[in-house]
Amino acid sequence: MYLITSAALVATELQSEFGPLPPCFLPVGNKRLFHHQLALIPQGERVVLTLPEGFTPSPYDLDALKNNQVELLYLPTHLSLGESVVYALNLLEFESNEPLFILHGDTLFDQLSPTVDQLGLSQVEDNYDWAEYNPTTAKLSSFSREQPPSSELISNGFFSFSAPKALVRHIIKQNWDFIQGLNAYIQDKGMAPHIYQNWYDFGHSHTYYQSKSRMTTQRAFNEMCISGQVVTKTSYKKNKLSAEANWYQTIPGSLRCYTPQLLSTVDTKNSFSYSIEYLHLTALNELYVFSHLPAFSWRKILKSCCQFLKHASEFSDKDKSSLDALFATKTLQRLADYSTNAAVDINQPLTVNGKLQPSLLQLAKLSLDYLPADTQKMNILHGDFCFSNILYDFRTCNIKVIDPRGIDAQDNVTTYGNTAYDIAKLAHSVIGLYDSIIAGYFNCSLDKQTLNFTIASDARQQQIIADFIRLIYEEFSITENQLYAMQIQLFLSMLPLHSDKPERQLGFIGNAYRLFDKIQLNTGSI
Repeated sequence: MYLITSAALVATELQSEFGPLPPCFLPVGNKRLFHHQLALIPQGERVVLTLPEGFTPSPYDLDALKNNQVELLYLPTHLSLGESVVYALNLLEFESNEPLFILHGDTLFDQLSPTVDQLGLSQVEDNYDWAEYNPTTAKLSSFSREQPPSSELISNGFFSFSAPKALVRHIIKQNWDFIQGLNAYIQDKGMAPHIYQNWYDFGHSHTYYQSKSRMTTQRAFNEMCISGQVVTKTSYKKNKLSAEANWYQTIPGSLRCYTPQLLSTVDTKNSFSYSIEYLHLTALNELYVFSHLPAFSWRKILKSCCQFLKHASEFSDKDKSSLDALFATKTLQRLADYSTNAAVDINQPLTVNGKLQPSLLQLAKLSLDYLPADTQKMNILHGDFCFSNILYDFRTCNIKVIDPRGIDAQDNVTTYGNTAYDIAKLAHSVIGLYDSIIAGYFNCSLDKQTLNFTIASDARQQQIIADFIRLIYEEFSITENQLYAMQIQLFLSMLPLHSDKPERQLGFIGNAYRLFDKIQLNTGSI
């Protein structure tokens, strides 16, 4: 049996950034940490996850845990670690000789040893209150700030036991002290030290960001490598990446406070790469989908986003920009691309959640009537100003932007464009819930031209959306319906770009009709 102990909320410094979450619900690589933990456990093993009483996982998280056959056990929050372990084991039915593996909810490895009676150890790199391991006595000692460290090996949060009942007995005898209970078990049964080189600790703010930086992600067309304080992106799509680097190099100096430093570029025959400084910050897509930050925190975050947009709009270009190239023309072209291998006929009406809707082609054309007026002004434009490309610094309350587009609709290298497009991309994440679809927090099914679609959204998120709509109107005079119309165009234009994810394409379609319903509701045309 595997017991993942996550019955307490994260430390205060992490709560200030993610809200009151149990550690295994922290975002890591656009997933919750528990997804990565469950991937380490052999199939067929019984898995029990402890969570704090009063914490309510979303329906989509509950489905994910249920699909992995994880048993949930809600425990009182005032318990110590030792009390929590004993409490859980006393509530569970299991054979006395059944091996027990305990994994702390804030801990991750590349792999887990299947051997029983092992004590997971790792080399200490930071000064936190971890339990130190003394190789001479083969025992653990609690961290003390008054005394120098006795060892550079510490307990890393993974343990295995051949006799779980004996562990319970020893913890109780040691007045519910988990560390002393472990020591008594070691003396009774013996535990072999097992050193893990690749240990990811997400229990503290500092170690959380260090651990995340070591878990890189890759896309089909580029490769990202994080080494120390440097992020390097490489791609065989040379024009795309060189345009990004050019954007960093040529934006006005006063805007560079919103970006990481560009460190170097390398142009070879087959690829282009550039390096920027690595920032230990969280992208807004992970905060929006996975955190429990209150709506008032998001008001400050979104104001910071608007501050960047307003600052960028101060730098204009003599050339004119057309919204038609960014929306109508591109959307119709992308719909034509999608139609070649489409699950949905773009020329036929679609029934969505029981309501007859216009065809995708009609939807694209109808939404054009609600787009903002085209000012044709050209300002500094990020070009892909969505949550996954916006990092937030809670210490300074400012944003940092990454992965600029650097090219226009005709693939010309430029740092300029229409600010309305950046606003549309931002709304795409806030109102359009784009990142929830990418994270899989939606359900959909298609039968011919009949689509059923639902997406995760709670009352807190609806308040954030209402605040955002009001803020954008106050700052840029763009109305609610104009925001919806721009997002419909964006969702439809993205369909052929996700041909490898048919279910995600259906999510985009369902979401486009969800937004169209809001326009109809506002105009009284339903």
